[in-house]
Amino acid sequence: MKFGVMVSNSAAFLDFKTAIEVACKAEELGYDSLFLSDHYMTPYSAEWHETYEALTFLSYLAARTSRIRLGTCVTPIPFRHPGILAKTVSTMDVLSDGRIILGVGAGWVRREFEAYGQWDEGKVRVKKTREGLRLMMRLWTEGEVNFDGEYYKARGAVLRPKPVQRPYPPLWFGTLGEYMLRLTARYGDGWIPWVRTTPEQYEEKAEKLREYAKKLSREEEITFACVIGQVTEGGLEPIVKGVPAVTRWAETVERYMEAGCQYTVLWFHPKAYIKLMKKFAEEVAPSFK
Repeated sequence: MKFGVMVSNSAAFLDFKTAIEVACKAEELGYDSLFLSDHYMTPYSAEWHETYEALTFLSYLAARTSRIRLGTCVTPIPFRHPGILAKTVSTMDVLSDGRIILGVGAGWVRREFEAYGQWDEGKVRVKKTREGLRLMMRLWTEGEVNFDGEYYKARGAVLRPKPVQRPYPPLWFGTLGEYMLRLTARYGDGWIPWVRTTPEQYEEKAEKLREYAKKLSREEEITFACVIGQVTEGGLEPIVKGVPAVTRWAETVERYMEAGCQYTVLWFHPKAYIKLMKKFAEEVAPSFK
């Protein structure tokens, strides 16, 4: 079992100085990865609208760290033009010496899409995600790309330098939806559903994903991860409604393991993030090695 940590990119969760400290401390403590949520605005209260641009922030963290993997949880592909996103991610991978994981989603926060881009119905966002990924993969692996899709086009596009990781950075899908699970089976290197996913839901969806991946002979190529949280202790209430408080740490990890999880990403309570992260690394993680 590998362990990563998850940080919201909203200042209402952690201020940027503390988030930087978390990343550096996570690396020191031996965590495998740090994931950052990718929102410009959130559906929560107004204070959560103060966000740090996730890709920019991860590039900075790449300079402050040397080993820990850095990812998004997750990036809505239709939110940015996929050609621009491919270029940005490639540069991040070069700057980090091959430590980037790109979280993949179709997006769900209508308000931020309408504020910064274009909101489409669910089916269209999913189709844009698939088409956007196809364009990005070609840009990462081919010399000159001509692409004529339903939503995206490119003529004579050259993306250099290519990512350090070949053929491109791992794609970890954050989804429970049927069609997106099928996309995960076809294109995904990892699956990382969000904190509200119960062990029972996880087991059900993991079985479906394995079934779809087996048909493509890819069942061994996907890392089955999950974000759990908020990981906390007595006296600290979850700061987001509907997010379960996880106080029985080892027991909860074991439940997700039994459901098929191979890689646990921990969303610690922001009021005691570093303290809890350190305690977990010292008292719980060693028993899962």
